[in-house]
Amino acid sequence: MAYNVNDGFIHIMGASVVSVLETNKEQPFVFHLFTDGYSEENSKKIEQLAKDWGCRCILYHLDMKPFEDFHIKVARFSRITYGRIYMPKVLKKYTDHCIYLDADTMCCGSLRELWELDMNGAAMGAVSEHPEAVTYRVGYLNLKNGKYFNDGIMLIDINQWEKQEITKKAFSYQNEPPKRFLGQSQDVLNLVFDGTNYFLPSKYNRSGGDPEGQADTVITHWTGRRKPWQMVVTERDAQWRMYNEKSPWETITNILPIKKPENYHDFQQWGRYQKSLGHYGKYLQGMFWYAALRTVYKLGGNKKN
Repeated sequence: MAYNVNDGFIHIMGASVVSVLETNKEQPFVFHLFTDGYSEENSKKIEQLAKDWGCRCILYHLDMKPFEDFHIKVARFSRITYGRIYMPKVLKKYTDHCIYLDADTMCCGSLRELWELDMNGAAMGAVSEHPEAVTYRVGYLNLKNGKYFNDGIMLIDINQWEKQEITKKAFSYQNEPPKRFLGQSQDVLNLVFDGTNYFLPSKYNRSGGDPEGQADTVITHWTGRRKPWQMVVTERDAQWRMYNEKSPWETITNILPIKKPENYHDFQQWGRYQKSLGHYGKYLQGMFWYAALRTVYKLGGNKKN
């Protein structure tokens, strides 16, 4: 298993790692954790996680200088996202394939079927983005095959990755102007593969925003602005909080969305979720804030607290 993450996101990744271990107890795991730097505290907690769960965690501090010419699309993002295009060159010393996960993922079932999947010679497998995103991104990036995947979960055949020189091809997109892209590593990898990757079943990368979830989901992925460490509005969010509580990191306890006008839909969803649990007082609280914040938003107060 492999992740790339900055120090401020390591505690979020910790919940994802625990979810993998909890739902695949019969399997031995080695986690390769690629960072652009980490604190002593996080290093010790990773050691504690490995000890508590009987797994192996290898922590890498990548030299980010070779990545400095990759674009940053959004200021809050980090270039460590580009670590995933280099990690196969490190991991080839240990294994011939790996599963890469974003930090904001949660494993909901066995990974054995994914691990044993035959990709018919493809270097990487990933799930397609939703149709609207595919159409938009394909057109913007001028992709020839009409396909576009999400790189937050990838099954990587390291031998094929090296044979097809994926890392080298990805690095050729350095020094391109940011307006060339809509995203970061995901756009670069889609340009490199242009539909030649293997497309995994959707159960391996399902949105964490689905209030109900689907029974066959293997990996949940919070790709939108709303994250389970910010608020709890679905059963999936509550499940993520359980894994956070089991990790060596501090337990996150806040459950309400942030009271900003642009979050009014979150309060509606939070209220309905509380009602499903029989918490009618909290349901009314959620509906109150939904109505109040929606009114402020519609009146143009979306920048107010």
